[in-house]
Amino acid sequence: MAQGKQKFKAQRPGGAKKQLNKPKGPKKGGRIIAPKKAAIVQQHKLKKGLEVAIRNKIEHEVTQKASTSLHKRLSVLKTPQRKGGAAGNTKTTTATTAAPSK
Repeated sequence: MAQGKQKFKAQRPGGAKKQLNKPKGPKKGGRIIAPKKAAIVQQHKLKKGLEVAIRNKIEHEVTQKASTSLHKRLSVLKTPQRKGGAAGNTKTTTATTAAPSK
């Protein structure tokens, strides 16, 4: 018969067991890295705003020209916004509808 006390494996405390269940590997989702040059980020934001304003102005001018040159009434249909409020998706679709002739 063996003499002495039996050796038991060291048990982890309750909090450490919960950490074992973490999923391994990279986390899902995008990563945001702080910019090193804030001035360039500010310039990019300004440029993006100008591009959006110019595009909206061009779309407005085109619809005005199209509505004056066509003999039919021009109606502009905007795509419905999502519940998330996606501001980046501002595409418009145009359709011509037959107006009652006078």
